[in-house]
Amino acid sequence: MFRTFFAAAALSLAALAVSAPPVVAGEQPNLMIMGEDADVDTIPRNSRVFNRVLRALSSEMENEGFRVYDETAVTMAITDPARVRRTDAELFTIAKRVPNVPIDAIVVFQIYAAAQQNPFAAIVDLQVRVTGRLLHVQSGRSLGNWEVAYGPGELTPLPPNCDRDCVLETVGNEASRIASDVGAALAVKLDALSPTAASAPIGMGGMVAGAPVSPGLAIAGDACTGLTSGYTLSFRGFSYADLTRIEEYLVAFKGYDHHRPVRAGATQSDYWYETCSDEARLNRNLRLMSEQMGVTVQISKVGNTFAIDNIRTPKTR
Repeated sequence: MFRTFFAAAALSLAALAVSAPPVVAGEQPNLMIMGEDADVDTIPRNSRVFNRVLRALSSEMENEGFRVYDETAVTMAITDPARVRRTDAELFTIAKRVPNVPIDAIVVFQIYAAAQQNPFAAIVDLQVRVTGRLLHVQSGRSLGNWEVAYGPGELTPLPPNCDRDCVLETVGNEASRIASDVGAALAVKLDALSPTAASAPIGMGGMVAGAPVSPGLAIAGDACTGLTSGYTLSFRGFSYADLTRIEEYLVAFKGYDHHRPVRAGATQSDYWYETCSDEARLNRNLRLMSEQMGVTVQISKVGNTFAIDNIRTPKTR
């Protein structure tokens, strides 16, 4: 009987010791689709083919559940949306300067199309290639790329006596279909990097239920949703002992991925910090950390930089 009792007790303790980890809810990215047409061989922004490709890419991202913002609507207050032959540097700068709506990632695409006379028959073959890249705006990190191309003989030739409108419509039909394939592939890549709560993996944690968590220990096994983002955390006016405690808290924050010091000095230390937690949670955690440490701070945020200033009072001597 005693053996049965202790066996049951052991099973109960094991059930408490193994529990499913919480899901850390991060922000799903705000997307913007942008065309790079600096190469004179690409189809320019003011073409109907360009617009059809843009809509096809947007549709695939929206079908996957991502929020896609219209470039013209959100940038017309800061730049001329009608500009053509824009470089990727210009596109990246515009995406970082969008007011009101924080753009987390951009899809940059290019369209190449050409008509080639078949040397053996009165047939004009089409060549169409659409490339797409996913870029994280604040960090510049590449999130994936995809390309679909068709050469001569792989697409339906142009109809006989095809005028300009005929060429544009035929190329547009093929390019929009190809763009849908590119958009679907990029959506799969982004979905893997920014999973929804329903698809977040459920692992097994190693914490005993109800056990206190040390500030210096991260909770293992937390599942993340949303896109992991990078921030610069700038701590000013903290002692070395304070920074040691701060790093322990940073590692313990929910959604923590990794961090590294990028600048260290006597009065200011900057860290590159990556997390799948949302900005509001990170801001709140920084405030709670200062309360736990018993220091008075002023926290400000510009772009992806959090500045945490320690408000110190003069010493009495």
